[in-house]
Amino acid sequence: MFTVITETFFHTSFLHKKLRNSQLNWIIRNARKLDISTLNNIHYELSKKDKITDEDINKLEISYKGLSEPEKYLAKNYGVPETHALSSANIIDTEKLEINFFQNYLNNECSKHNDGALIFLDVILAPFWLNHFEKKIVNAHSAVLPYARGMYAIEQLTATGNKDAVERAAGATLHYVDTGIDTGAIIERKKLLSLWSLETIWAVKGESYLLAFELMKDYLERSKPFNFIDTLSVEYGTDSPLFTSKTFTDKVKRQAEYCFLKMKGI
Repeated sequence: MFTVITETFFHTSFLHKKLRNSQLNWIIRNARKLDISTLNNIHYELSKKDKITDEDINKLEISYKGLSEPEKYLAKNYGVPETHALSSANIIDTEKLEINFFQNYLNNECSKHNDGALIFLDVILAPFWLNHFEKKIVNAHSAVLPYARGMYAIEQLTATGNKDAVERAAGATLHYVDTGIDTGAIIERKKLLSLWSLETIWAVKGESYLLAFELMKDYLERSKPFNFIDTLSVEYGTDSPLFTSKTFTDKVKRQAEYCFLKMKGI
């Protein structure tokens, strides 16, 4: 049995929707200590609605203790999934993924299933996770590698105003995890189609999430995932910008919004 390691953000409810019918173990980093009953209730209520209103967005924001602009885009354009990251039966809910949790995790029955892990996280996994899964860890990145690495990659790249770079990097990538930041061998990547038909940079990020989740689902359906020979030949070099900001400031957000609209010719 494979493992999925992800977080309790609203956008990961779309990942759970994609993978909910697969037999998987889930490790959920619940850093904001979200309440499962609260999430159950809000998803049950809003999944029945054909159109999500601003009032609904406010309810989601309270339940999730915050929503990003891409998450608001997803809710308004795709609705609210019935389930969320904490919905699965085979789940371990943890605030952190550091060594103390890992040592306790090794006493759990699901830790014996170390055939491979798919991850979608805003944190870097420590080396002991790589060792545990014998390096069979695949990450989904919401941009096309190697053209935009790190956190908030496509937004920060957009803020530079380089239209050609944004066109190359808008999309998603699956790659093996190594000790670097988005430097592992690339398995698959897809560009975002109709990029300039999207209204905002937040729509681009939201669509990139969905594309990343689709790549994860397709990968699990392969006959032999995590085999280390399913990679592409891609050169890394000067076209591999790294964005490591953990504080994606309002100033940079506004710059990304402005530059995206300028690139669209608005």
